[in-house]
Parts: sequence; structure tokens; C-alpha cells
Amino acid sequence: MNNYMKIVAAMLIWSTWGMMIRWLSLPPVVVLFYTAFIASIAVPLVLKARGEFSLAGVSTVWPLFCALALASIVNNLTYFYALAHTTVSNAVFTHYTAPVFVAVLAPFLIAERLQRVTLISLPLAVSGMVLIVLAGGGFQLGNEHRWGIIAGTASGVAYAFLIIISRRLSQRLMHHKAVVVLLWITASVTAPAAFVIDHHLTTRTVILLVIGGLAHSTIAPLLYFSALRQVIAQHAAILGYIEPLAAVPLAFMFLSEFPPLSAIVGGFLILSSGYLVVRASTGNRHNF
Repeated sequence: MNNYMKIVAAMLIWSTWGMMIRWLSLPPVVVLFYTAFIASIAVPLVLKARGEFSLAGVSTVWPLFCALALASIVNNLTYFYALAHTTVSNAVFTHYTAPVFVAVLAPFLIAERLQRVTLISLPLAVSGMVLIVLAGGGFQLGNEHRWGIIAGTASGVAYAFLIIISRRLSQRLMHHKAVVVLLWITASVTAPAAFVIDHHLTTRTVILLVIGGLAHSTIAPLLYFSALRQVIAQHAAILGYIEPLAAVPLAFMFLSEFPPLSAIVGGFLILSSGYLVVRASTGNRHNF
């Protein structure tokens, strides 16, 4: 139960990314660089203080670490592209096809048996997501949305691989190493673009970037990767729907956007799917 709550906590932290991006008003790659850079210093310090910092064994599974970094970067860039080239509803819906891809790929890539609760809770979560998307304007088709939809779907596939590879590394007790290496690679890859793109930092944006670096890129990943030692990939993917769900009350509290009935019903379906997953985990721990 504690590990499932870690994933929920991480998703709740990540659900505030949309507001952070809006408040920062900086190019996404710039935000990604600064937050990754801050976290790339903070995470090793936290792990060092806890006596858990070590890079031993990284070289033995370096292809997995490279694949993790590639999946993470592709996931971010394609999702940002989708947000810029199609509607938010299109981008969010296609991005959160990830749990479906996890359910399909996990049995083949990490020999994770498809569980009965997944066959019940995943359709519930997807239905809830559809209702929330409809509340936000619905799914828009047309040539002007084509590349945005393709990019959003690509981000969903990359997100699925990110979850699966993270699960594999966590099973090998390399969850902390995965966070450190992922942050170092992300900061290195995004640095050139961040330095080239013209942007201006104010005291307010610096404070927000520090908050993002410590909360979104330090605390949340440490919680998430740690939990994946015990939580199977398909369950983690379904709980990932907590992230878009949390955007509904956040929009109400901070943006005065009252959610329509369809969004409320969709949120109930997502919460129900999460409840089924957590309940199943308490009675089937031997499956982990």
C-alpha cells in the first residue's frame, strides 16, 4: 500500500506541471534543463546524506540507462510538440494512451503477466479520461491536427517504454541510480538548446524553477522509482491517470474553471480504477 501511495504522491506533484509552465512563461526545453540541472545536484546530495548514493553496476546495464534517457527525452519533446500543434485535449488524450501500450508490451518486454484487475480497471480509467477530454473541448480531427496527434501518440509510446524500463531497473535495485543518470543525461542533452534560446530569468522564475527542480524533478522521481520495486508496470501506468485527473480541481482552485459534470464523472471512473488496482495489490502481493 505504501508503494502505491508513493506513486499517487508523485503523480499529484507532476499534475502541477501545467500551472508551473504557465506561470514560468519559458520555453519548455529551458524549463526542462534548469529543473533537471537543479535536481541533478539535489538528488545525489539527498542520496549521499541517506548513505544510498552509488553508481556501482551502471556500466553493466548501460543500454537500459540509455534507453531510459531516450524514452524520457522523446516523451517530453513529443508531448510539448503536441501541445503546441494541436488542441490540449488531443495532446492529453493521445499522451495518456501510455497505459494501453504498457498493458500490451509489458508481457513481452519484462514478462509481466497481464492481470485480471488490469482488464477491468484500465477500460474504466480510459473511459474516465475520454470524459475529461470531452469536457475540455473534445477530440479534434483534421489536417491541421495531424502532426500534433502523431506526436502525442508517440509521447504515449515513449511514456510506456519509460514506465517499463523504469520497472526493470527498479527490479534490479537500480532505482536511485536510474534517477541520477537520467537527470545527468537530460541536463546534458538539453543544455545546448537552453543556452541558445533567448530567455530572461527573474526572481520569480528562479524561485519557481527551484521549486520545480526540488519537487517535480527530485522528490517525485525518487518516490516513483522507489515504488516501482514493488508495483508492477501495468498498475503504475493506470495510477498515472491520477495526474490528468488532478488537473480538474487544480484548475478550479487556481484558475476559477468549474469542472462540468462529464469531467466529474470521468474523475470518479479514474478514482474507481485506482481503487481497484490498490485493493487488488493488498490481496495479491505474491504476484510482485
